[in-house]
Order: sequence, then C-alpha cells, then structure tokens
Amino acid sequence: MKPRSVHLLLAAGAVLSGCVAFWARAGDLTGRVGAHLAVYALAFVAYLLALAASQGLSGRRLGAALVLAGLWRLALVPAPPLLSDDIYRYLWEGRVQAQGGNPYAWSDRAEAEKWAPLRDELWGRMAHKSYTALYPPLWQLAARAVVAAHPSVAAMKAFVVACEVGLWGALALILRRRELPLSRLLVVAWSPLALVEVAGSGHNDPLGLLLLCLALLALEERRAGLSAVAAALGFQAKLLPGFVALAWARRYRPRHLALAAAVAAALVAPYAAAGSGLWRTLDAYGSWRFNESFLALLDAVAPSRPAAVRAAAVLVAGLALALAARRVDPVTAGFAVVVASIALAAHVLPWYALWLLPWLVLMDSPGALLFTGTVGFAYLVYPAWQSGEGWQVGSGIRALEYGPCLALAAWTWRRRGREIA
Repeated sequence: MKPRSVHLLLAAGAVLSGCVAFWARAGDLTGRVGAHLAVYALAFVAYLLALAASQGLSGRRLGAALVLAGLWRLALVPAPPLLSDDIYRYLWEGRVQAQGGNPYAWSDRAEAEKWAPLRDELWGRMAHKSYTALYPPLWQLAARAVVAAHPSVAAMKAFVVACEVGLWGALALILRRRELPLSRLLVVAWSPLALVEVAGSGHNDPLGLLLLCLALLALEERRAGLSAVAAALGFQAKLLPGFVALAWARRYRPRHLALAAAVAAALVAPYAAAGSGLWRTLDAYGSWRFNESFLALLDAVAPSRPAAVRAAAVLVAGLALALAARRVDPVTAGFAVVVASIALAAHVLPWYALWLLPWLVLMDSPGALLFTGTVGFAYLVYPAWQSGEGWQVGSGIRALEYGPCLALAAWTWRRRGREIA
C-alpha cells in the first residue's frame, strides 16, 4: 500500500471521527437537519476517499480500521436517537410482550387504556400509537428479549450494533469464498449511513441483514437447507429477505422450502391469536407515501394506493422469480431485487438504503453507493413537517436524491457495455 494511500486513509478516519463526535454530542437532530446534512456530506466525502485509498490494505491495517469503526459505534450507542423515533416503538412493543400482551392485537395497541399504567416518556415519544405492530414476529421476539435484559435505548442500540458486527463477519466469509479483498468490508463498516441509522438512530434492519447474508453464505457453501432456514428467519425479521430468497428459489429443493415454511410458521404461532392484526398495520402502511420514486407510475394507473403497493410487490416478486429461472448469480440477483424494492417502495426512508450495503461490499455499483449518501436529503422533510406541512419531500429534493444516482448508474452501465464490446 502506497504511503499516500495510508495518509489519505488516516485523514479520512480522522474526519469521520470528528463527524461521529458531533453526532454523539448532538442528540436529537430533527430540529437541526441543515447541520446534520452538512456534517453528513463531509463524512460521505471522507468515506469515498477512504474506499479509494483502501485498495491493497494489509490485514493488520484493516483490523485497525475495523476497530476504529467499532469505537465509532460505541460512541454513538449511549447517545439519544438522532433522527428517528422508531426505537421507542421497539421498546414499547417489547414491554407490552413482557406484560403478557400481543403487539399485533387491537386490544394491545399502544393507546389502549389497559396500558395506561405503563405510559411514561418512552410511550410519549412513540409515534402512531393507534397502530398495532408492523414488524414481523422474529423482530418482536428480539425486542422482547432486549427489554427483558435491559429496557433502554442504549440496550436496543447495542443489540442492533451487535447484529451489524455479525453482518461484517458473514460478509468477510463470503468475500473469502469469492476471493475478493477483505478491505471491501469498509464499504459497510465505514459507511456514514450505517453509523447514523444503526448506532445513531437504532434502526432494526441489521437483524434481517445479518440473516439474509447468512442465507447467502450458506448458499455459497452449498448448504441449501440451512440457507432456506436463514432466509425464512430473515423474512420474519424484515420482509425483504423473503423477496430476495425468491431469486434463489431454484437452488432450494422442496424439502428445504417445507422446512423454511415450518420455521416461519413456528415464529408466527405465538402471535396468531391476533388474526388479521398480523397484517393490519402493513395494509395501512400501503396507503402512505413518502419519498417514493417509480411507484408514482403505478399510483397513476392503479385503482387505489394499496392496490399500487400490491402491484409493486407482485412486480418485485416476478423479477425475483425471473432471476431464479435464469439461475442468475445469487449476489447479482439479490442486489437486483433490493434495488427494485427501493425503486417501487411506497416509502423510501434513509435507512432503507442500508439494504444496499452488503451487496456493495460484494460488487461494484457506483450509482447505488452514491444513493447511500444522497438519500440523506429525505431528512429535509423535518423542517416543513415541524412547521405544520405534510410528511413529504418535494420533487426538487427527490431530483437531488435520485437524479445523480440514476445518471451515474446509466453512465456506468454504458461504459461497461463498451468495455465488454
């Protein structure tokens, strides 16, 4: 590794350390979005420079870089959530379960009078108290376990960060099997998006990401049954792993699928008494819109907003099955499904871009990498919303967010096509 690259990597690490220090001390940034975006832009530039400088990084230096990434997360875990109140819902639903409640049941929704004795600051900070649980059963079980161990924001953050570190380990094993440099782990470990959304705000995506990557690792090791089970667990933590696993369907035998279905059913069973409550909030969620892109085309022709969302789900599933039929490489197929799911999502919140990071460790996609930076523009919704306007960003902001990424992706695709020709 050239001395210039070492110096550039050190400088980038110093800049990122300064940005983490700002976030750790700032606390709730929903009222200071401009300051956050300025720091985030600085962090993202340092991140891109670090990725460019990390080629040929030795094992010892990579270890030091990963330790530094861990220290950044340790600094952020004790801080209040930066830009989201989702973590308060995780904790509340874990608490309800600890009291014998079912978070999917209408009678156990947060605003139900039966839970009035539990109402405290955590309850007050939670949004959408009239809704039942949205996240799948495995996440609910995880939230219950965290609350049983220590019912605090820091404990919940520590859990999702532990899942994130586990994700690094799974990706390292996949990189070794594919004979790719381990330095590519910096794509996820040094990502400002991951720092802000996981250790900073405490979003629960790393559990699903970890299980999805374990499913991919098992496929790489030709252990299809284990892969199917891991994918089923991922589907019960977040829905997206189930769509990705469809793209690998031809790699599974019927007995693998039966085992995966049994595992998923076992996780649903403790909550089955809620009946339609298992998907009530998911249906309501389909009528909302925030920062959407290509879904607007379906909205224009579908009879209703929920119908447009269902059509989008069918399109993503159809793409996954088409990729499975052609036996497309699992990494390429998984990346394609994730990109399609974001493009057709009814809501594109910044942490949704976390699902791009594992694939960017395993393959190059400059447009998608850029999106992990520009997606931060979505937080410009806060100033307008806090002044009484609707929860949506305008077309100008979305043009800034999506336009450069699409242009870069198109340019990259054209250039690669010329190189192949």
